[in-house]
Amino acid sequence: MTDSAAEKRRIELRDLLAERRREVDSRYRHLIEQQQSGEAAGDSEGVHGWKASREGGADLGVIEALEDTLRQIDDALTRLHTGRYGVCSECEKPIPLARLKALPFATRCIPCQEKIEQRA
Repeated sequence: MTDSAAEKRRIELRDLLAERRREVDSRYRHLIEQQQSGEAAGDSEGVHGWKASREGGADLGVIEALEDTLRQIDDALTRLHTGRYGVCSECEKPIPLARLKALPFATRCIPCQEKIEQRA
């Protein structure tokens, strides 16, 4: 891959990660606001509703999944800045752009991911 092609790919991947992070962060913040206002619990008791809903676990699972996704995206951004993003952690070959578009924080190419899953 030429330097200009590699730079173009890096920029495209950075933009992809940044957009995905904005989307996930927006959804995360919206859910937190709903929880804190009591809106998610269907009452107007603010924190009491937030606590009740969190104890119910329905929205807590979604919030935790979003937190995990944000962490994975931040890790991917760190790998991008160190030059390791988009490179399979197993075979060290570039992860196809289509896979990164589908799963921006992927750390393995599909063949290597399948091998890992088959071993498990």
